[in-house]
Amino acid sequence: MGWRYRKSVNLGKHFRVNLSKSGIGWSTGFKGFRYTKKANGGTRTTNTVSGTGVSYVKDYPDKTKSAHSDKPDIDNMSSNPKKPYKNWMIAFAIILIIILIFKFNLFKLLGFIGLIYILYVASYKYILKRKPPYVLPVNRSKFLRTRWIAVLTCVLFLSGAVANTPNTASNQSSKQSSTTNNKSSSSEKNTAESNSIASSKSTSESEEEAVESSKAEEAEKASESVAASESTAKASSESAQRVAESNSIAESNAAVKAASESAQQASENAVTQAAATQANTNTNNDTGIRWAIEDGYNWATRKGHSRRLSPGQPLPAGYHYQTGN
Repeated sequence: MGWRYRKSVNLGKHFRVNLSKSGIGWSTGFKGFRYTKKANGGTRTTNTVSGTGVSYVKDYPDKTKSAHSDKPDIDNMSSNPKKPYKNWMIAFAIILIIILIFKFNLFKLLGFIGLIYILYVASYKYILKRKPPYVLPVNRSKFLRTRWIAVLTCVLFLSGAVANTPNTASNQSSKQSSTTNNKSSSSEKNTAESNSIASSKSTSESEEEAVESSKAEEAEKASESVAASESTAKASSESAQRVAESNSIAESNAAVKAASESAQQASENAVTQAAATQANTNTNNDTGIRWAIEDGYNWATRKGHSRRLSPGQPLPAGYHYQTGN
């Protein structure tokens, strides 16, 4: 055990500097996550579930120090055996390359590339008498040597020649078919021209017939339009006459209704005036009090069947006036 010193300085809400005996570190983060750079060069990440006290901390050592300290011992290392699937990958790559060569007919292209490489190596080795600056890594595979590349180039040229022989036969057959097609197309062209002449004649005749039929249709439409205009004018005059008759009938009905209403109003005014005069005559000049006696009763038998009316109070239905004291 020994002395220990640690001091933290906050430089904002999410950044903090840590001072310790081993050096200076810093940390940053937010609620639930924090990233710390330690003084010894390592790093630390802290994930916290807020409110539960549960957190996950993971330390990462300094990569530069671990790279220098963890150097492999080459002398004690054993040669790694070849992985079992590596040979299968090489076989699959070779099969894929062969399929592409046959699919896109790349024999001549690859043959020319091999020929250029052979000429390049031969010019440096036999003419310039020195080693070529750029050669294939023959130490990895013996098939990358120049003699094997020359053999492969010859094989590619021969394969290209064999692959192109059916193409020549197909080209001759295509030429013959093209000549026959040209002849048939010329005959078809002649027949098409004759058909076009006949069709042009028939179209001209059909156009003339269409013009004549259109003229006849226009004349028929004009006559129909004249008849329709005459019928519409007649219908409009009849409708105007009917409207005028209906308006005159409505005016006469309105006049009769107005006369009946004025007569009824005059009769109502006369009745009200007569009632008012009767009320005035039946009113006591001294007190102005009136008695409303139920119909069928008189002044002597009014008890229980009469009402006392103040000045200006109307006469109830089923009663008549009687002057009281």
